[in-house]
Amino acid sequence: MDRAEAYRREVEMLFRTWKEKNPLDGMDHQHGIFIRDGVVCPERWFSQTVRPLFLLKEAYHGDGDWDLIADHLLTEGKIGRHTTWKRISQWTRGLMLTTEDCLYPYADEAADHVFGNPYLRQAAVVNVKKSGGEKVSDYKEIQRYAEYDRRELRREIELIDPTVIVCGYTISALNIIMETPVKEYANAEQQNSNLFYTVQINGHAAIVLDYWHPSNQFPDLLNYYGLMGSYQQALLHRAKE
Repeated sequence: MDRAEAYRREVEMLFRTWKEKNPLDGMDHQHGIFIRDGVVCPERWFSQTVRPLFLLKEAYHGDGDWDLIADHLLTEGKIGRHTTWKRISQWTRGLMLTTEDCLYPYADEAADHVFGNPYLRQAAVVNVKKSGGEKVSDYKEIQRYAEYDRRELRREIELIDPTVIVCGYTISALNIIMETPVKEYANAEQQNSNLFYTVQINGHAAIVLDYWHPSNQFPDLLNYYGLMGSYQQALLHRAKE
């Protein structure tokens, strides 16, 4: 069995048990709208040297359970005003092509504005809050879901096996999920001014980028070069080790 097939089988089993998890303190996947996510294109993903995972807060909409990948990201409709997915397309392209020696330049390509584009197909997306999503996030609520679903979220990340995780204002949730201080909030001296960290996943070090959520209001150009600069610094740091 190849890795793509194994991933599909394992993540399907994970989501089935996750949906049926016992409710706790108002967090209820059984009776809420449960939104699946994960690797956009497993066949491509597991052949990539660079595997960028975007750890976001929550998804919303819908009258019943749905799949962010099949029902949204792999469709061929126009992205329109969905800033999140246009930027994730642009950021993924940059992460795939930036190296220690070359920061890949920003471009606003026509493909960035269409779902199912080649760059989205090279990404993975995990929302911390799998049900009960809202347009405006309550960060304490996101952290509560990170605690509630820690084991399932960690297992999902392990199945995805990223080489780089872009935290869309979710690095404190990642601390909870991984049960380790990826970013040391209590010790300012341990915080990286270039916004990169590392975490062990499946026995290898994955780069973690502590960044804004892609729907933020700053310009696309600023967003892109800020993230790519941080990523390149992480690559340079790793090359020196």
